[in-house]
Amino acid sequence: MIILVGVGHVFDIGRQVKGIIHEHVPAAVGLELDRNRFLGLQARARGEAKPTGFAARFQERIASQFGVSAGDEMLAAAAAAAEINAKILLMDRDMNLVLAELRQRMTLKEKVKMVLALFATPFVRKKTVEKEMKKYEESSEEYLEQIGDDFPTIKLVLLDERNQHMAKALREIEKRFTSVLAVIGDGHVSGIAELLKDREPKVIRLADVRDWKPNVAGDSSSAGFSINVQA
Repeated sequence: MIILVGVGHVFDIGRQVKGIIHEHVPAAVGLELDRNRFLGLQARARGEAKPTGFAARFQERIASQFGVSAGDEMLAAAAAAAEINAKILLMDRDMNLVLAELRQRMTLKEKVKMVLALFATPFVRKKTVEKEMKKYEESSEEYLEQIGDDFPTIKLVLLDERNQHMAKALREIEKRFTSVLAVIGDGHVSGIAELLKDREPKVIRLADVRDWKPNVAGDSSSAGFSINVQA
């Protein structure tokens, strides 16, 4: 059995994610992370590191408007997995390699459009994020198609190819552990679900996660716990 749980890295949904994992009790929990990003999140939770790079700092600033740190839902998922003795596996590609490939493969036109878009991002506020989320929830497929039209290489490298990588990883995890719950960015859910349609995965989208009422008490903060993960 494969369960796909869509999340947003800037939202306060740690308790909901923990509740979903406790209710489904999977044998394994897959995270949309590579080892370096996971170790970085753990170090940040212990107060030993701060986000580096423009994208990470931007996510952190937006997340702070929702009262959390970017990636808290991933740490909450890892904590919940440890609580139910589920195996924790990291499914994503090394993001440093992904971004290096992206820089090499982007066209000049895309690079110019991206720079212009980045100039506007420091002014994004919580209200704007919620507005964009509403548009996305109303028609996620059209929303992603528009991104593909504007930035085809970005969609290919950051979304489509990573979808293929994680879908393959989930097939292998399911073979080994029978049941796996994957915590992934909601933008990956429909693509991975399509790639795994022969496995008929259960899908829980971000909108449902945000409204989820956990049946167990939990703390979305995961500072102070130590776990072993497998890539």
